[in-house]
Amino acid sequence: MQLFKTTLKCAAFAFVFILLAINALPTTYQISTTVPFTEQSAQRSEFMLSTKQWVQAINVLQSSHINLISLENSENVGGFVAFEHARGKVDATLVSRRNNEVQFHLRFNEEHQARLQIALQPTLNQVTINVNGEVLTPIIGSLIALLTKHYLTQILQTAANEMSSELRLQQVES
Repeated sequence: MQLFKTTLKCAAFAFVFILLAINALPTTYQISTTVPFTEQSAQRSEFMLSTKQWVQAINVLQSSHINLISLENSENVGGFVAFEHARGKVDATLVSRRNNEVQFHLRFNEEHQARLQIALQPTLNQVTINVNGEVLTPIIGSLIALLTKHYLTQILQTAANEMSSELRLQQVES
């Protein structure tokens, strides 16, 4: 009986310790990725700022089980895109569009938000994608932030590579 009590106390202590350790991690995350493009494709690089093209590139990721729900007025400020994936729903609202940049506000399951920026840098022949996110879920928010950072990094890198390949294919066809 004493062994059972000791084991139970150790398990409870370990659980509390792990919970405190997880809560000590930050609930925010930052992702930055860069996609180079050739000098010849610089005049067509605005393609990289098209919401519809990004949606198409993300939909290539069949293994991620990401399904488009809505694509409402997505190329204009205030337009939005809604996705469903294995872990819930993502709403992306276009909040800013400039010559060389678009910015989206992302909302994940109403418990987590982020700002996504896609910026062309023609002088450097590259597109930069930045995501700054914050998880609003108490207790395990920091763990969700770590998982989201990993998951979004993979999705954005794969979609960016798909966009870059599509841009190269357009070049070859012309």
